[in-house]
Amino acid sequence: MNRQEIIALLFHNMETVTIMQATVNLLVAFLCAVIIYAVYYFTTKDVKPTASFAKTILLVTLSTCLVLMLIGSNLALSLGMVGALSVIRFRAAVKDSRDAAFVFFAIAVGMTSALGVYSLAFLGTVFIGCAVIIFSFLNIGSRTYLLTVISDTHDPQIEEEIKKATGNRYLAITTSVKNDHETNIKTIEMIYELGLKKGTGELCQSLSVIESVRAVNAVLREDA
Repeated sequence: MNRQEIIALLFHNMETVTIMQATVNLLVAFLCAVIIYAVYYFTTKDVKPTASFAKTILLVTLSTCLVLMLIGSNLALSLGMVGALSVIRFRAAVKDSRDAAFVFFAIAVGMTSALGVYSLAFLGTVFIGCAVIIFSFLNIGSRTYLLTVISDTHDPQIEEEIKKATGNRYLAITTSVKNDHETNIKTIEMIYELGLKKGTGELCQSLSVIESVRAVNAVLREDA
């Protein structure tokens, strides 16, 4: 292969996307992005997603579709696009690996839409969406919480309620005694790390009715 053939291969684009085809590709990518966000929204249990994440899903899907239509089979353009995208830096940290998985989901759908394989784009979106919904209803796995209990005494009933809710999936981290000098009242602060499927609402309610308990606080560990 001589020099001219190599240059022709680098700058050759096998197919030119028409305006009509590009419009249909972007429309399919948009509809799939709406489905992806709907699945994400209805399967999020603890904190409802913000509007910014909805825009992220939409922008990632449409941008991926547009970029792939632009690149086509042009090798030189694809290498230049990689160099251009490498200067982008994302400052916001992804708190949950699930969010990153949905962004990757949006990228895959955007690529499929850009290739014009609409049946595969819709089939993949619906199939993966249904799988996420099924796993969400099955409630597989648990999330890690830090539970803080402040009580007058070290009441055994506290750990019994925690054991009942977690099924022994808990760990007592610290136990400290605090003394209020103004009122001269001694309290015990206990911190537990525990795994729960349904959140901490029922557990906090069952602990708060114990006479010795003064306060109960639960915080979701995002890094767990």
